[in-house]
Amino acid sequence: MKKKLDWVSMVLYVILTIIGLMILIPFFNVICLSLEPSYIADEIGRIHLIPKKIDLEAYRYVLRNHNILISAMNSVIITIVGSLGGAAVTAMLGYGLTFKKISGHKLVSYMVLFTMMFSGGIIPLYILVQRMGLLNSRLSLILPFMVTAYNTILMKNFFESIPESLAESAQLDGATEITLFFKIILPLSKPILATIVLFYAVSRWNDYFYGMMFITDQHHKTLQVLLRELLLQASSDAGGGDTITLGKNVKMAIAIVTMVPIMVVYPFLQKYFTKGVMLGSVKG
Repeated sequence: MKKKLDWVSMVLYVILTIIGLMILIPFFNVICLSLEPSYIADEIGRIHLIPKKIDLEAYRYVLRNHNILISAMNSVIITIVGSLGGAAVTAMLGYGLTFKKISGHKLVSYMVLFTMMFSGGIIPLYILVQRMGLLNSRLSLILPFMVTAYNTILMKNFFESIPESLAESAQLDGATEITLFFKIILPLSKPILATIVLFYAVSRWNDYFYGMMFITDQHHKTLQVLLRELLLQASSDAGGGDTITLGKNVKMAIAIVTMVPIMVVYPFLQKYFTKGVMLGSVKG
């Protein structure tokens, strides 16, 4: 039995190593291209992991580009406000769903579950955002996505895993529901809160579809939308015979800039991630 387990573990390690290389090699190739001069990056067609010559001209271009800096600021604001606000609202909704004796509890729970399987669609969502007057504003990428059913269920299940004796003891000492929630429940919920913040942050930062749909003003576009436009229009006719030409090194540098913030934040939240997801998914 032990030999069989060792053999299975070895196969799993090999498979995971291959998958890891499939992910890391293209990533390092992108870094390598972003560090090379344009005349080298544009000519080399094969994958390589060591720069032929290091030149930071691409990153200088990115940091000096006014539109890129504005778009990066928009993405940062939307991500921070959307993730923190989303986690706060999701926590309050999830905590409210733990009160099973309240009238209408099952109806609200079913309504939350219903949204996991069915949605109104893109056109109704656009009409809703338009009638709320949110088009061409950062709020259009924050308010409609403040709560998701999956995150709410994770939060609810985590709250239900906290011993009821803690709440009963606090209530005997005169604590109100608000005091109980903010002083006892939330401090014990750091793993699930960090997990939910990470989920919302990754979703808000990587989104480009809704940003492309709701925002047309250049000053409110997100970094992902701008990156898409730059990649699509890199060699398009700019009018009057001029062309917009971005070297491959600049394209790769912009891609790296869009990935770095989440890569920096993720290690700080990773220690809570597994615990939060596991505890939030064991109860139904």
